[in-house]
Amino acid sequence: MAPVKRYVLWTGRLVVGLCFIWLTYLVFDLSYILLEVKKLFSNFWLLLSMVFLYLLAFIFRAKAWQLYVNKHVGLRVFVDGVLYSLFMNHLLPVKAGDIIRSGYLARSKKVSWKTALESVFVMRLLDIIILGFIALIGILYLGLSLSYFFLMGLLIVGGLLLGSVLLKDNWRKVFINQVRKVHSILFSVKGIVILFLILISWCFEALIILAVTSQFSMSLSYLEAIWVNSFTIAGQVFHFSPGGIGTYESFMSFALRAFQIPMKEAYTIAVVTHGFKFIFSFVVGIYLIVSVPIPLKTIKSWLNRKEG
Repeated sequence: MAPVKRYVLWTGRLVVGLCFIWLTYLVFDLSYILLEVKKLFSNFWLLLSMVFLYLLAFIFRAKAWQLYVNKHVGLRVFVDGVLYSLFMNHLLPVKAGDIIRSGYLARSKKVSWKTALESVFVMRLLDIIILGFIALIGILYLGLSLSYFFLMGLLIVGGLLLGSVLLKDNWRKVFINQVRKVHSILFSVKGIVILFLILISWCFEALIILAVTSQFSMSLSYLEAIWVNSFTIAGQVFHFSPGGIGTYESFMSFALRAFQIPMKEAYTIAVVTHGFKFIFSFVVGIYLIVSVPIPLKTIKSWLNRKEG
């Protein structure tokens, strides 16, 4: 990892980690969190709807990935790959899920390792484009008043990360090549369908936040929930713990505060929502280990693999 990129990421992680500790010190109330968890789990139909919608979000994301790869590989492989990625990212302190996802697709023997890896990279770029678009629309349409210093910080961090990639020859070539592919996708019929599927998947995921907030005395509109979800997920670039513990809560609390939700409630909504996602990821992880297991030796070889 280039020094600039490493310093920027670790500085961001340090700031986010300190924010999380500060938030926890100020508003953490275990009895209040447990009360809200109990309310959520006592509403069977709401919980079932959340599970269904969250799963649907990953199926839509998998379908978009399948359309992009455009090989004769069944949808089940893509769904399992996306869910394996989710499970690993909640299990490990580093974001290794994308490597596992690539390896799982390459394991089908119909797609090379390089193609699988590039396809996951492109899907991530499309995710970032859509999440960034939603965040921008939220600021302009919902009339959010975010801190000038916060926005400047985001621009500086984004610029430094992009600069660290472009300064290194081999990274620059890969990045430019992938940007060209994304550009060709954006202006094709298939690309529009892929973008639509990804957009819908994030809209489904936002319904989880809407469902959790419905248990509180205050509530969000659907558009506000979509913005909060997009902002929170985009913040996972500073992921430094299993499942982004700390990062997720900090970014979601901040996003909910933009809609005047008190900090204690915002923090609790973030903890409960994240807790649901953790339980979901471990349940599907156990299902995958039983139904389509990957030997630990194979996973280690994927993580250590450097060649294309």
